[in-house]
Amino acid sequence: MYGTQEQVATMASTWSEDGVWDEYTNPTLLEVEEWLDQVSAEFNIALGSHFFVASSINSVDTPNAYKTICKYVVELVADLVNWKNSSGRFFSEKLMERAITPMHAIQKDMNDWISMNADGLVADGVTQIIKPSARSRASFRVVG
Repeated sequence: MYGTQEQVATMASTWSEDGVWDEYTNPTLLEVEEWLDQVSAEFNIALGSHFFVASSINSVDTPNAYKTICKYVVELVADLVNWKNSSGRFFSEKLMERAITPMHAIQKDMNDWISMNADGLVADGVTQIIKPSARSRASFRVVG
């Protein structure tokens, strides 16, 4: 999992109780932890769609990628916290009119983020594998 509930509390301090989530905060500690887990899992799937090996990302071998992804996931979860409290970028008239769910917006953002940062991920040592069947229809970075 990328990031911690404490980091989310720092980014969305208005909604936590002195930096702590519990069963009385909105959202609850359970919801924040579930969102961290869910957004982290979706980020790993999105990485795979760009042929990155998510299991190669860790604080020792790819420290810059790991820190950056943790920060990004925490920001996305903080956006969900704001949405849960009827504020923030996911609580906009434009998104609601277009019936775009927060998770749909997050998935689009993730893919854009990965495309924009692919060279940096490779440079930091994140493994990227090119599948032969996908070469003709996908963009990829050449390692080496």
